[in-house]
Amino acid sequence: MKIEGNSNSETQIIDSIGYPKKFKTANEIITASKNLSNQLFQIGYFEHQIAEPLKVNDSTFFFKYNLKNNSNTILLHIKDADLEFVPLGFKSSSNQFTIETKQLQSFMEELLKKLEVNGYSLAKAQLINIQTQNNKISADLYINKQAKRNINDIVVLGYDKFPKGHLKNIQRINRNRTFTKLNLENIYNDFNKLPFVKQTKYPEILFTPDSTKIYVYLEKAKSNQFDGFIGFSNDEDSKIIFNGYVDLLLQNAINSGEKIFLYWKNDGNQQATFNIGLEIPYLFKTPITLKSELNIFKQDSTFQNTKTAIDLGYLFNYNTRAYVGYQSTQSGTIQNTSSPLINDFNNAFFTTQFEFKDFKFDDFLFPEKTNLNLKFGTGERTTLIDTQKQYFISMNATHIFNLNENNSIQLNSENFYLKSDTYIINELFRFGGIRSIRGFNENSLQGSLFTSLLTEYRYTFSSGFYAHTVIDYGYFEDKSTNNSASLLGLGIGFGLFTKNGLFNIVYANGNEKNQEFKLSNSIVHISFKSRF
Repeated sequence: MKIEGNSNSETQIIDSIGYPKKFKTANEIITASKNLSNQLFQIGYFEHQIAEPLKVNDSTFFFKYNLKNNSNTILLHIKDADLEFVPLGFKSSSNQFTIETKQLQSFMEELLKKLEVNGYSLAKAQLINIQTQNNKISADLYINKQAKRNINDIVVLGYDKFPKGHLKNIQRINRNRTFTKLNLENIYNDFNKLPFVKQTKYPEILFTPDSTKIYVYLEKAKSNQFDGFIGFSNDEDSKIIFNGYVDLLLQNAINSGEKIFLYWKNDGNQQATFNIGLEIPYLFKTPITLKSELNIFKQDSTFQNTKTAIDLGYLFNYNTRAYVGYQSTQSGTIQNTSSPLINDFNNAFFTTQFEFKDFKFDDFLFPEKTNLNLKFGTGERTTLIDTQKQYFISMNATHIFNLNENNSIQLNSENFYLKSDTYIINELFRFGGIRSIRGFNENSLQGSLFTSLLTEYRYTFSSGFYAHTVIDYGYFEDKSTNNSASLLGLGIGFGLFTKNGLFNIVYANGNEKNQEFKLSNSIVHISFKSRF
């Protein structure tokens, strides 16, 4: 294709804009000519004309342009009813105003954006009645708003058993909202927050004369997780003792959005832990959620704690929740080992809790970007001697700072405080291990106060492999023994993502402040989480 103007200067202007010269079909040539006309219009050649294309030969088309007058400004006339949609930077008190030609493109784009934000997503705007008078260009700004659009329904395709409660609440939040690109993106993000589904493509819109429907395309994702091993050994009396651990998470196994978790660990000697819990969101298709938990902890032949908790919550959205609840613990000494520091007790607390999570489920290595859990409880503890008022506060917070594609820093803080007049060992908060401050055996430490900052610098070599440092600091106070100490855990680790799951190994050395550094204090933490 070849294009010329009425003069050499006009041809130079056309060449300076630029246009493709080779095409596969005649339709592509016509499209390119229209695109050039739009560009000429944007730089002030409102009256330019195009002669009929001349076919020079079988492979060449020739276009002749008459650019006519160029204008640096244009006077626009607009209906009074449409003045509210004029972009802020171009506002005028009257229904006519002048703008620079070079601003015309951005003006039209901002105008359509404002119409879209107000629900006129199918609106069109164009300049008509373009006239020249005294070398000045004027035009009427014609806006065809069409019908205002609100979201009427959200339809899920591809996953027929998608939980009805989750869908109803996403519909409840978004129904009758003004249809905009931003609200469409919000719906897309709402479904992305659900760990048990993935979207196969971006939502689509169906406009009918009287409704606007959003179609969301989903498929069930592998969101269940398992980590663990089981072994056995003999005790001093030649009895078989099971040891090992199991960490199991089931999500949406029966297509109701429920969550079931189970954790069991037995080191075969000192400690045994068993946790099981159930969480049911969107009860009766409402924003109400219910969760319950049972925790059993046994310390060798000294004591056993059994804690139960039940919470009723409200979901602001799937990842933001508030709870009120009740929890109680029954603790019994074993083999009549009661003492002033270890004693039988019962406690009960009324609790409030706030949770926030932010996930990126397409990130297989680090899916959890942010996690915040705040909990407060007030109640009392009863022993054979007396009853005392107590309260506790706990906070766990995690966030990943992505520095660039390969480098990131994870900050994690675990904190707990128990206020009481007196303390006994078997009611204290227990910590240490791969889920807490690393370099120490799991749950080997205890305190009425614990605060920590747990850090990792991570370098990602590929989408399936990363290495990281371990720098963990903690401080605890044990009021039952009037003991306190600063803790430091240092180490390195790496993670490897395979088709079977994520393998993680950490080598860390844990020491108390002013304690001599010994390699013998080092601990290797190993985990392997598989998804199914």
